[in-house]
Amino acid sequence: MAETARNLRENKDMNEAAHRKINRGVLESKIQEVGREIFQKSNQSNFSFFKKNFFTDLVLDWSMKNNDLKIEMFRFVDVLPTLNTSKQISRHLKEYFLRQDLAFPRVLKSSLKLALCNPASSLVTKMVKSNVSSMARVFITGENSRRARKKLEKLWKEGFAFTVDILGEAVVSEAEAIDYQKRYIELVEGLSEHVGRWPEYEQLEKSPQGKIPRANVSVKCSSLYSQINNLSFRDTVNQIKKKLRPIISAAVKRNVFIYLDMEQNDYREIILTVAEEIFCETEFRSYPHFGIVIQVYLKSSQDDLKRMMRLSRLRKKAITVRLVKGAYWDYEVILARQRGWEIPVFVDKAETDANYEACSELLLNSYPKVYAAFASHNVRSLSHALAYAENIGLSKQDYEVQMLYGMAGPFKYAVRDLGYRVREYAPVGEMLPGMAYLVRRLLENTSNESFLRAKFVEKEKVDFLLQDPKLKIAANDSTKKRTQKMIFENEPMIDFSEKKNRSWIDEQLKKAKSETPKFVPAIVNGVEIKDLKRVSSYNPSEKEALVTEYSLSTEEEIQESIYACQNTIWKGFPVKKRVDIIKKAADLLSRRKKELITQIVIEVGKGFTEADADVCEAIDFCRYYALCAEKMFDGNKMGELPGEFNLYTYKPRGISLSIAPWNFPLAILCGMTVAPLVCGNPVIMKPAEQSSGIALKLYEILRDSGVPKDALHLLPGKGEDVGDKLVKHPEVQIISFTGSRSVGLHIFEESAKVKSGQKHIKKVIAEMGGKNAVIIDDDADLDEAVVGCLHSAFGFSGQKCSALSRIIVVSEIYEKFKERFVAGLESMVVGKAEDVSAHIGPVIDVDSQKRLLKVIKKYDKNIVSKKDISHVKEQGYFVSPTIFESDDFQSELGQNEFFGPLVTLFKVKNFDEAIKAMNDVEYALTGGVYSRSPQNIEKARNEIEVGNLYINHDITGALVYRQPFGGYKMSGAGGKAGGPDYLFNFVEPHTVTENTMRRGFAPEIS
Repeated sequence: MAETARNLRENKDMNEAAHRKINRGVLESKIQEVGREIFQKSNQSNFSFFKKNFFTDLVLDWSMKNNDLKIEMFRFVDVLPTLNTSKQISRHLKEYFLRQDLAFPRVLKSSLKLALCNPASSLVTKMVKSNVSSMARVFITGENSRRARKKLEKLWKEGFAFTVDILGEAVVSEAEAIDYQKRYIELVEGLSEHVGRWPEYEQLEKSPQGKIPRANVSVKCSSLYSQINNLSFRDTVNQIKKKLRPIISAAVKRNVFIYLDMEQNDYREIILTVAEEIFCETEFRSYPHFGIVIQVYLKSSQDDLKRMMRLSRLRKKAITVRLVKGAYWDYEVILARQRGWEIPVFVDKAETDANYEACSELLLNSYPKVYAAFASHNVRSLSHALAYAENIGLSKQDYEVQMLYGMAGPFKYAVRDLGYRVREYAPVGEMLPGMAYLVRRLLENTSNESFLRAKFVEKEKVDFLLQDPKLKIAANDSTKKRTQKMIFENEPMIDFSEKKNRSWIDEQLKKAKSETPKFVPAIVNGVEIKDLKRVSSYNPSEKEALVTEYSLSTEEEIQESIYACQNTIWKGFPVKKRVDIIKKAADLLSRRKKELITQIVIEVGKGFTEADADVCEAIDFCRYYALCAEKMFDGNKMGELPGEFNLYTYKPRGISLSIAPWNFPLAILCGMTVAPLVCGNPVIMKPAEQSSGIALKLYEILRDSGVPKDALHLLPGKGEDVGDKLVKHPEVQIISFTGSRSVGLHIFEESAKVKSGQKHIKKVIAEMGGKNAVIIDDDADLDEAVVGCLHSAFGFSGQKCSALSRIIVVSEIYEKFKERFVAGLESMVVGKAEDVSAHIGPVIDVDSQKRLLKVIKKYDKNIVSKKDISHVKEQGYFVSPTIFESDDFQSELGQNEFFGPLVTLFKVKNFDEAIKAMNDVEYALTGGVYSRSPQNIEKARNEIEVGNLYINHDITGALVYRQPFGGYKMSGAGGKAGGPDYLFNFVEPHTVTENTMRRGFAPEIS
């Protein structure tokens, strides 16, 4: 009933708006009139594109003319605040601007080279830092609110209102979140006291609803909670509201306006929900000075706007909506493409501009139920809003215009002089945290589609600048053009920001638990063997909860499966048929994704996000290997000589054994099973004891997809028993293994022994772990480095072969990194895998728990942080996530793989020493570097000994096709899973030569 009533009200509002007599021709004429008046006044203004700053103008001029220079310039500006010495600045200047591969203006390179070779080069570097600081001050009002007050007062006296935004580092811990909360409260209290002494300014304060507060603060919700998580949606919303209440209570008490800023699309639903709930709380629902931001480049923006209209109706007082285009366009597009999700923003700027006008009308039509603030530097967009407001009878006091501090001065003064209230978005913050904001502003205004660039740089004519954006929208469907499918696309993970993608979790968990314990029989030639001995396996999060009972396969099942494999006709299936079967398996895996995710959660203790990634990787293996097989078995004609035809192709090797781990219970078992299958080899699956239940589901999916019963067999059991016997069997030709180094080396040793009756050399593909490290350079972006290292070290409780075990930090940045990293761990939640608010879950079983506890006890004196787990300690196999500190790279902390939530910090003098320490282990699996030095990044590429190197990126979660996975040294052998050469492990190359000449005649070579 409530939903129906709401829809009726909305329809009534829409009908009222529709019946307003809007003559589009008259409106367009008015838009042109207002726009030309703004341009005319702005042309008469003495103010520049940006605030007067020679260095800023020079940088922007260069950047708009040379894209390579623009990229390096903005990257240098981004890293500069972390450079503390002239030597560091000089080195980075050379690395960014004197590289041979970049086509920069010769005069720039020559001048810079001469300056840096000069004995007085330290003066040059100081001047550069000073100039960039001056550039930052163009866009940032001050390092703190106290220093910003003079500029804010100056704005007021010049006829401009303001809203203050606090810039800062990404929040990685609750300590940092609390610090932000305090800064917002101090800002609210300090501004409210300060602005009271300012002179009256009717144009800025008067409105039909009463006097507008002079103090106005914009709050970023992401700064108030360090563990924002869409999967844990309810908890995230509650935590943000908890931190937000004292801020808005102070604002209500002191008559300060509060905006909730909109951020990246990942947080959109969270922020909108926070607004809907907190603005309707008893204490706040009568307060008229709340606002929220809507980004119109989002395809959801009109629906979002309607939600805010409904919110305004529910309260006793209306709220304000600030309409913006949006500042994260590149980020949203790139992220969506990487994730395989629909791009949430309009990809054509004209579409965004047209949507801005549609949203403007929707917003103005809702007055006075919602108040409007139009934030844009686009004169067409503003002129439309101003003309439409006048057309429907609103006064200039009924809404306002907002623009960014430090930009578009001529437009601001023109709009002010026309009698409108203009408010500047005025950031406050220190240089280092403010750089991300500065770079974003610079990128935004030097982009090819920037309105300010079009007006002030490219000198476009007014007619073009004021043209209706609907006329500019390209005839072709640019969205389809930009999202054209590749040959292979990764299976997209679930977007948990959407409610429908979270609502199934509780029901699926309940269903999965009701079906336990699951019995896992041995399955040979399609027959389930149920009379074998059984072993129980328990939920790692709830050690009393029985999940599976798996069978202990015997010699008899081994022999029967071998016999069936020897007699299968699977290798005789046409390649296309095998490929289609594996593709069908991918479709079935995708269809059963929720069921498989939940099984992984309760069986091995992976959280939902990690379990989702596991299932997606399994699907990717199926689709990618099917694609590779299609190409591989076509064969290649060799040579071009007449009278001879040479064909190079491949044949299946023979019986393949898959010995899988429990940590990627579906993905790895699936990959090492479908790869040999699609190549025509029969497979015996030997799953890990702890994850036999998910193995059974995979077997069923492959069987239902069409794999013949004699080509696939499931033999659960103990690795040291059934696994060892299968490894030694003379008829097994291929062994795929992922697990411990000791077991892997044993497999290599046994496989090298030729048994009686054996007619082949066994092929072993083994992945045996790592002692993975990340280097933190002295110029690293700690916002990225801390978050990346936390995820890499503690995701799935460190139980990944790629997990981070050593963090090697250059001394200059060591203490700062350590402080933030330790605080970050302290803010993470340890809990059951099924608890969506938990970031770290249990370890797999009691043996793993005991082994890890011994390490913690042994190195007790090295501990710098040990997470409290008392609330879950007795429930499951939990181990305290622990950070150690050491200077001994040869100790166990520096050399041994622990396979758990343990990580060690090491301090080194410089980057070269870091690489040497990183390489000085027996493993070479994964590693990472956080650096903004082009030279050090190149050195890392060339010198670091790992199979997968990640630069400014977390080091776990390799994706099929994009990041083929596998290492060398003691980390394994056999190529990279998910890569273009992986299938060659499962085939024998085959050359056929035919003499095509008969009686001196040969067909022509085609």
